[in-house]
Amino acid sequence: MMIMLPFLLADQSQRNKPLPLSVYCIGSHEQKHLIRPEGFPTPQLFLTRQGTGIFSINGSEHIVLKPGSALLLREHVIHDYYPASAGGQWELGFVAFRGAVAETMLDTMMGSSNTAKAGAAATVAAWAEQDKHYLFEPTNFHELWEKLEQLWHLISVSGEDGYWEASLGAYDLLLTAIRGHSGMELKQSVTPGGDGKAALKAGVQLMHDHYNERLLLTNVARASGYSVQHFHRLFVSSYGMTPNQYMNRIRMKRAVQLLEELGGASGSVEKVAMQLGMETSYFIRLFKKTYGTTPKQWKNI
Repeated sequence: MMIMLPFLLADQSQRNKPLPLSVYCIGSHEQKHLIRPEGFPTPQLFLTRQGTGIFSINGSEHIVLKPGSALLLREHVIHDYYPASAGGQWELGFVAFRGAVAETMLDTMMGSSNTAKAGAAATVAAWAEQDKHYLFEPTNFHELWEKLEQLWHLISVSGEDGYWEASLGAYDLLLTAIRGHSGMELKQSVTPGGDGKAALKAGVQLMHDHYNERLLLTNVARASGYSVQHFHRLFVSSYGMTPNQYMNRIRMKRAVQLLEELGGASGSVEKVAMQLGMETSYFIRLFKKTYGTTPKQWKNI
């Protein structure tokens, strides 16, 4: 089953504090035809998990992205992309980076092609003219896709600290891509419960689908096939916060959207609390703890 990650533009609230590497946008979905006549303002990494797609570069060169393949595309390269067959499904993940380190890390990946081709576990790689784009098949594709999903969820629910945490996640994702591109194997200890990541995905999806209900951790853990204690440990290890904290971040993000939609309507705070499945007094306390102001004060900012 496809779990779509809608296009997400990273928070711009701290533009005056530029980091060496940060996320510009991120997401994954069933891709349709998209035309970029002026290219994109930042470098991008594309991943194909299902289906096949075509990238057209400068209206002439055509690149085929099959399942398990990845494409690096530099900024301002004219391109468009679309499913290989009319009406065909093409699940495409994407993340765009910016910052002084972004180009350096892309250069590192592109510049190691000779090493990649020489190794026994070498990836399939194809250079492009003038290094404007780069096609390869990472040996750790599934891990790379999981990193993309984790980074999307982090940005989706993060608060003020998300700007910094997303930068760390961006480094992690690109380093994972570099390792998968070069064919390098990372030795890891084998631990029980190899399906932990799949269980977390099921739990996270349940939380996003039912954030406005009284969803108990017991029910989320049960749906994932784990005890409450084990699910809690897995969650904190992967997301750096408890399931309850994650759920509250989802609710607070949605609260801001609802307050904007309702504007100055009478009783809007109570209506938002009700739509979030929360008591009004608790909603106000949690909102103030998250944003440093009450919902009513926030509307007047």
